[in-house]
Amino acid sequence: MRSPDPVLERPAPGTEAAAPESETAGTALWRLGLLLAAIVGLGLWQGWSLVIVIMSIVVMIILHEFGHFVMARRAGMKVTEFFIGFGPKIWSFRRGEVEYGIKAIWAGAYVRIIGMSDVDEVPVEDEPRTYRRGTYLQRLGVAVAGSTMHFLIAIVLLVLVFSVYGQSSETNWYADSPTGGTAASLAGIREGDKIVSIGGVAVTTFDQMGTQARKHPNETVPVVIVRNGHRQTLTLEFGARALVIGTKDEDMSLGALAGVITVNSIGKDTIQSRAGLADGDRIVSINDTQLTSLEQLPVITKAATTGKLQVVSERKGVRHDSVVDLGTKVSAEAPTGFLGVGPINPRVRMNPASALGHAVTQLGSQGGQSIVGIGKVFNPVNIYHFAERVIDGEKTTTTPTSTKDEAALRAKDNSKRPLSIVGVVSFGDDLTSDLANFLTFLAGVNLVIGLINLMPLPPFDGGHVMIATYERIRELFRRDGRRYLADTNKIMPLAYGVLMVMLTVGVLAMVADITQPLKI
Repeated sequence: MRSPDPVLERPAPGTEAAAPESETAGTALWRLGLLLAAIVGLGLWQGWSLVIVIMSIVVMIILHEFGHFVMARRAGMKVTEFFIGFGPKIWSFRRGEVEYGIKAIWAGAYVRIIGMSDVDEVPVEDEPRTYRRGTYLQRLGVAVAGSTMHFLIAIVLLVLVFSVYGQSSETNWYADSPTGGTAASLAGIREGDKIVSIGGVAVTTFDQMGTQARKHPNETVPVVIVRNGHRQTLTLEFGARALVIGTKDEDMSLGALAGVITVNSIGKDTIQSRAGLADGDRIVSINDTQLTSLEQLPVITKAATTGKLQVVSERKGVRHDSVVDLGTKVSAEAPTGFLGVGPINPRVRMNPASALGHAVTQLGSQGGQSIVGIGKVFNPVNIYHFAERVIDGEKTTTTPTSTKDEAALRAKDNSKRPLSIVGVVSFGDDLTSDLANFLTFLAGVNLVIGLINLMPLPPFDGGHVMIATYERIRELFRRDGRRYLADTNKIMPLAYGVLMVMLTVGVLAMVADITQPLKI
């Protein structure tokens, strides 16, 4: 919903010079064709999943403005424009008194409702149909309609996920295929087994299982599993695992079992994979020191002058030399027990009624967390530290005593870090391979955008709510039935200030998402 600027306001409808018909029909179609060609080119260049994410966000923005549009029309207010994007006009058409169209810069959309403020000049005959002459409830309805649309979209998406794909649960899990050469693999644990006890301690979630497993490095421990509905007790010789932690957002995981040390948990397109390492490679030496025990790692990493490790590994009898660059420095954790199995959390479908209830409950819970997160992001102190981090690189806000502390501090900083449209698109692009996760992600994005738009500051929709409520309170105190209109000239400096803060944070977030991208 657009708040007109008295300086930038367009001329009143009917006073603009009409474009020649040939220009309207020919040039507009040419521009529209160029835009469609650009979208196709982006899909061919970067992949169609990226286009899907971008178009999903565009649809989200359109529905936001559609909410304002519908509520304004229902209130009898005059709407003159409904545009996707800003800047130069690419293509448009008119239906009745509304011009619909597309503009060049897809950084949002807007609906133009006449008379949004006391300084918005309109023809005398249109004054009864202005926003400012609407009742308090009408103005309130128009203002909150955009965020309401986001919340409805989020609910619809979650209901779709829960009813079509199902919902996973922490307690409803079973073992994935064990990593080769680990305790789980050697003991015969299979995909589909449910681990219910380790060392006599019952476990119900994967996290609880991991906690118990870490307590038994290099120990022989009884493990109870459920396979095909029957309980079995296995005797496992647990291995050990240690993490080499650098200053980048990636750790090097090493496991030891029966005297053999291997590297594991290497993802696709990571520092280690690009260095030539793969899951299961036997590690022979690090920085010219032969590795026979994980207990050597703290000494080796302490002696390292940089975060670059010279690693000699062996795969099928062939040795390889690799350089693993983990940043500016490294440290190592003490070895912990390692089982070598991951979780599979099957989704359980819900009927539509249960899905709706669960969606509302989940959004309510996430909404509270999101409000806290938004407060952290826009805390002036956190904005300052975020700007400092973007300018200085990967610096954290506190001086760490170890690379482990540095990683923890970086994760804490990331929880207060805003995402730009670049980061949102990047995250969404990574999730398009799993439609359920992608739709859940979009639901979360809608929730956050809806909450941000309700911030009680202009030019957010919440600012219009605040102004309308302030005007209503002043009217109640006057008790004479006359309308009170807030002085826009006094509000505009605040709106410009908020806009400058948002633009600054947005630019910093975009730079961070390009130079220091977050990983899923």
